[in-house]
Amino acid sequence: MEFVRSILFFLILSTIAGQLVDGTKYKPYVSLALGFMLLLLMIRPIMSWIGDEDMLQDVFSQISENTESFSFEQDAAKEKEKQVKKGMETVLEEYGIDVSEVEVSLQDDGEIESVEIEAADGKKAEKKIKTLLSRFYNVKDSNINISE
Repeated sequence: MEFVRSILFFLILSTIAGQLVDGTKYKPYVSLALGFMLLLLMIRPIMSWIGDEDMLQDVFSQISENTESFSFEQDAAKEKEKQVKKGMETVLEEYGIDVSEVEVSLQDDGEIESVEIEAADGKKAEKKIKTLLSRFYNVKDSNINISE
């Protein structure tokens, strides 16, 4: 009986919320949120019947933790790429090589996978650039691509 009462109460509140945002740009977002709430409301009795009410909460907690850690790892990887790129530009400029663009690709463990360099005198200074970067950043010569 409590299940039916909670669904009726939810439907009344969702109707009121739908009327309040009717015709605004927020209607699709409110509808999506209300749909998720209704889904959770429908799943709760099934979970209590199975006898594992806390399982649903644990699943949502794990999903949110994984999402946060994945986002943090992506941000850290992007920041490391930026730092390596800036460092390479600085090193090359210190040795008198005019660099217009540097692209760095990192592996999952943070090692440099490949380097794409666009320099004004790239083909002339190719040997010098590869030697500098391979010694300074421990990158194989074959993973460094240079263009003008």
